Amino acid sequence: MAISHVLVPYDGSMHSQKALERGAALAQSLQAELEILYVDSATVDELRQPLIMTSSELEIYFDHKEDEIRRNLREMISKIPDARTVILYGSAAKGIVEYAQQSQPDLIVMGSRGLSTMSEMVLGSVSRYVTQRAQAPVMIVK
Repeated sequence: MAISHVLVPYDGSMHSQKALERGAALAQSLQAELEILYVDSATVDELRQPLIMTSSELEIYFDHKEDEIRRNLREMISKIPDARTVILYGSAAKGIVEYAQQSQPDLIVMGSRGLSTMSEMVLGSVSRYVTQRAQAPVMIVK
């Protein structure tokens, strides 16, 4: 199996940082495309509370959130200039699986643990969900 596209879900945790380092090294050695996926599940939690804004205010709010996320990612990915970064909003587990179905990576490289909410710890980890449901092979990094 030739690997030409590596997807690395990243949440800022120590395990996802290690996975990004491993995925970046692998992609570089194989001359494969590296794609970093950040799923902002905090926004979902925030949206459970009523947000009363005009459409333009809501657009500014999401633009600001995306800028904040990009700033947090910038330091980690500054060493990986050719990587493509994608930011989604919603459930991390479902977002990763759905995005992987769309982008069809040859390999998903992810951390064994991330910055989970309590409900994810009770219902099962994101890495377990992705491993069970993703069509692509998944490499788990400790």
